[in-house]
Amino acid sequence: MDKISFDEAKYKTLLHDTSISEQHRVLIEELLEAAGQLSAENMRLRRTLLRVSSNGPRMSTKLKDALYE
Repeated sequence: MDKISFDEAKYKTLLHDTSISEQHRVLIEELLEAAGQLSAENMRLRRTLLRVSSNGPRMSTKLKDALYE
C-alpha cells in the first residue's frame, strides 16, 4: 500500500497566493480542515486498534508449537 504524502505547509502557502481565486482558496481551506480531521481520526483508530489487540487472548507457546507440527 502506498503512503500518501501530504505537505500541509505547501497548501497553507497557497492560501496567501494572490493569483488564486477566492473560490479556490475556500476549497483549499476545506481540504486542509478535512485532512486534519482525517489525520486525527486515523490516530484515534490506530490507538484503539493497538489497545484492543494488546488485550486479546494470546495463544500459549506450547499450543502454537503443537499446531505448527
